[in-house]
Amino acid sequence: MARNSTQAFHIAARATVEATRQALIDTAKREHSRVMKTDPQPARFTRTVDGVTGAREEAVKVNGRIVYRYPRLEEIVRAAMELLFDLSPVLSGEYRLGHTILVGGGAVSDLSAWDGTGEVVITNVLPYSRKIESGRMKMRVPGTDHVYEQAQFLLRQRFGNQARIKFTYRSSVPGRAGNKSANRFPALEIEANR
Repeated sequence: MARNSTQAFHIAARATVEATRQALIDTAKREHSRVMKTDPQPARFTRTVDGVTGAREEAVKVNGRIVYRYPRLEEIVRAAMELLFDLSPVLSGEYRLGHTILVGGGAVSDLSAWDGTGEVVITNVLPYSRKIESGRMKMRVPGTDHVYEQAQFLLRQRFGNQARIKFTYRSSVPGRAGNKSANRFPALEIEANR
């Protein structure tokens, strides 16, 4: 009789373990689907199952892990562009409209075609953008200088747990010759946290 009890216990234990593994798979798929349908919808994701990137959920082992990563750089870059627009001084509107997204050194209008690789930078290459940033240009409205520094501070408050956002000056800008300090422009470097 003890042998039959042991066999029954092992059969029940295996069924429980498999039911638990299946519940993990079902929960992961359900929650992933919910995230993918919630605005702002992620444009892409990476799934890692038991340390293997790209593996299917069904490959999870007993007591394994299913991890999804949703890079939200598109949302952060869009928010950065809106914030820079709002913080910019306005006279002709040229500076306000001059903020440019660079991916891998090339100008783009948004990140819709971005493959997730390459550096993402926002800059303004107008000749007077450095003066505006440093506060050396007389502004009609107080507080409309240090635009990129202000944006960095506000973006870090909102997205600091999702991305590394760094204010800097850049000289390697498409269409600009030379690497002189006079050709350095304010910029935000944005990179997803790993």
